[in-house]
Amino acid sequence: MIIHFFEIISIFLLILLFGLSYIGYGKFFNNLIFKGASIVSYGQLGLLGIFFLIVLSYFTSFFISHNSLHNVLILIIGLFLFFFGKKKIDYKNLKLLFLIIIFTFLFFIISKNHDDFPYYHLPFALSLSENKVSFGMGLLNYGYRHHSALLFLNSLKFLPWLKYFLFNLPNYLILIFVNYILLDNLIKNLKKKNIIFLLSLIFLTIINIKFTRLSEYGTDIAGQIILLVIIINLINILIADKKIENLYFNIFLLLIVFSFKVYFLIYFLLIPFVFYQLKLNPLKYKNFNLNAVICYLSFIVLFIIHNFINTGCVIYPVEISCIGDKFFWSLASQEIIRNDIWLESWAKAGASPNYKVENLNEYIKGLNWVTNWYKNYFVGKVSDFLFIVILVNLIIFFSFNKKLNLKNDLVKVRKLLIFISSLALLIWFFKHPSLRYGGYLPITIFLTSLFLYFYSIKNTRVNINKITNFFIILIVIIFNTKNILRLEFEFNRNDQYKFDNFPFYTVIDKKYESFSFDNVTYMYTTNGYCWATPTPCSNTPRKIKIINNYIFFER
Repeated sequence: MIIHFFEIISIFLLILLFGLSYIGYGKFFNNLIFKGASIVSYGQLGLLGIFFLIVLSYFTSFFISHNSLHNVLILIIGLFLFFFGKKKIDYKNLKLLFLIIIFTFLFFIISKNHDDFPYYHLPFALSLSENKVSFGMGLLNYGYRHHSALLFLNSLKFLPWLKYFLFNLPNYLILIFVNYILLDNLIKNLKKKNIIFLLSLIFLTIINIKFTRLSEYGTDIAGQIILLVIIINLINILIADKKIENLYFNIFLLLIVFSFKVYFLIYFLLIPFVFYQLKLNPLKYKNFNLNAVICYLSFIVLFIIHNFINTGCVIYPVEISCIGDKFFWSLASQEIIRNDIWLESWAKAGASPNYKVENLNEYIKGLNWVTNWYKNYFVGKVSDFLFIVILVNLIIFFSFNKKLNLKNDLVKVRKLLIFISSLALLIWFFKHPSLRYGGYLPITIFLTSLFLYFYSIKNTRVNINKITNFFIILIVIIFNTKNILRLEFEFNRNDQYKFDNFPFYTVIDKKYESFSFDNVTYMYTTNGYCWATPTPCSNTPRKIKIINNYIFFER
């Protein structure tokens, strides 16, 4: 028990230190891009730090592995930037950050990770921790083809003693930073009682009632909750005439979520929409931030290069962006087309690990899939989430209607929300109608925008401090109650994911075989999922070529 106690304390301290390190990089990057004047919230700085660390991870992986020495150095530099940066430490901000970690800490203690974690999340991040990049990694594992910058962030958490047991920390830090921003919005807008207060409360409630399991996050949920913050930020710009730097900041956030999953690309339409509403020309000298644009372009170039190195595609699985059979290490054109059909069939409930319809090509055509999708996916999954969003909106509506000062802000806000959510819902429904593939966000925004039509815009002097505090306390209770019940279940489970390694998640040891080239081991194979098998790991051995000291796997 004493050992467990010290391990838990160590994990808590490391979470806090990594959070401060991310914020430290955010401070540095903010000074570099915005001269330190625009972004001050620790939550916003934390997300800005994520952008910087993705770029750093992308770049260093070309030359060295993200081993423990590399990662400890990155952690220490971030802490130095936090404690000794130009701006003094804001102890109010620090206190709020500390409280959020305390009240959400149970979220991080799990025995079972996401279903894809042993399949490719852990092996790919571990490969980055043990090796520099290799060409054609998409040939080793289907999962390696799906680029996500989250896995690069995970690889920066490989540490002495803990090894890979903090690989899911970036998802938790994103939850912390998003909660921080939403709570900060509530505090700053409590007296104003405006639309920012209302939407922050709605989104805070939905996030902390629905997304309470770290094992559900994978590489999909974090981007969707960041997008909720982006929506609020852009609304704040529209109604408060914020500086253009805030628009540039939100483009950084959009690039983050796009690097997590490419299907978030549609949300970049928010930026020209807001520019149009504000009658701003981004190309005018006074509006143009050259440093930010250079960072955007650098990020996109690095993103494309890593996609290309893995698969031979600029964006996988968009076949038109792929070189196909032209290089010996790239994915074949037919393989890309087959995978694209499989992924769409999976999203439309036509395929699963243990089931698939007879003719996938025919199934995904037109609306052939809708009946099966409705029966096997909508009922029980989409319907449950619809119920949660409607219930939260109903409770908040009856609790706060006629107590807020919404004025005429609702008109601009509804335009933005209806525009983006309707477009995103259409694309989501016809292409990848699975909640994890971007469905949570447009459903939340669309239903919330409908409720906004019923709110009164009359001024009121009613004090809402007590009822707001009650909601926050209730959210904390629900969040922790769900996690306590989950932990109780995980302690009592008798399958392979039972809590044999508390407080760390389960990692199953696998038997494996190694393969060498010129007396140097270059890959390992095992049956089933690779888990933490030495890397690069696959189910099937591949031949390689070595060019300029880089490994190229052969098709």
